[in-house]
Amino acid sequence: MSLPIAKKSFGQNFLIDELAVKKIAIAAEIQKGETVLEIGPGTGLLTSALIRYGANVTAIELDHDFIDPLKEKFGDQINLIEGDVLRLHPLPVQDGAFKLVANIPYNITSPILEKFLAHGPHPTVMILMVQKEVADRIVAEPPQMSLLSVMCQLYAKCSRVLVVKAGSFRPIPKVDSAVVRFDLRYPSPHRGEGMGEVNHERVIALAKAGFVSRRKQLHHNLLPFARITHPEMDAQKIKTILLDAHLDPKVRAENLTIHDWINLEAMIR
Repeated sequence: MSLPIAKKSFGQNFLIDELAVKKIAIAAEIQKGETVLEIGPGTGLLTSALIRYGANVTAIELDHDFIDPLKEKFGDQINLIEGDVLRLHPLPVQDGAFKLVANIPYNITSPILEKFLAHGPHPTVMILMVQKEVADRIVAEPPQMSLLSVMCQLYAKCSRVLVVKAGSFRPIPKVDSAVVRFDLRYPSPHRGEGMGEVNHERVIALAKAGFVSRRKQLHHNLLPFARITHPEMDAQKIKTILLDAHLDPKVRAENLTIHDWINLEAMIR
């Protein structure tokens, strides 16, 4: 398939680096016959690699102009669906029984993460191409944590696979990219770690409160959140909770690990 003209409305940048494509497919650790969901197969370069490594590919393509060329190229080798992955329901994959591999348009990175991490269907592994800056935030560790890293690491073990330079795409974007692997904590994140079941929505709400003002110490930011369920809460009690959680009372949100957030939520609950 010849390289088409990219459409800005679809956020298209076509990956042309075959070595990068190979590394993405290898990172997915595909077992022969395993179901792999690919979002936006486009020209089919990554699709071909996934097939070579034994995947049973279901590909969802929004751009109608790619449908006939993909059918001609792959025939019945893949299950090709035309549509918007964020609107299709139900998706043709089973919860916890597929891997997600995709070079996604960067303008849908956040909704893709939210859908497949928080809502489902949940893959066992996600391999996603994102902007390098976003990848850095996803895999960050203290003292560089952000709300994004907390949200992603709550649901998955996140690791960077490789950096992909801007010149590996056509048209060439303004920024470099990176591939991130998400090993989902499925079906019950953090079970068996001495914390019981995790209330994901409350942990994320707590983290949102914690990061509302990055320059402030955490106890200042957490007080309004804690008073929702504990009206009697004051700054000193928050500091005591932080001490009980083995944290410095003057700590800031970017210094907490994902386990610190889970522990704090359980203590404030």
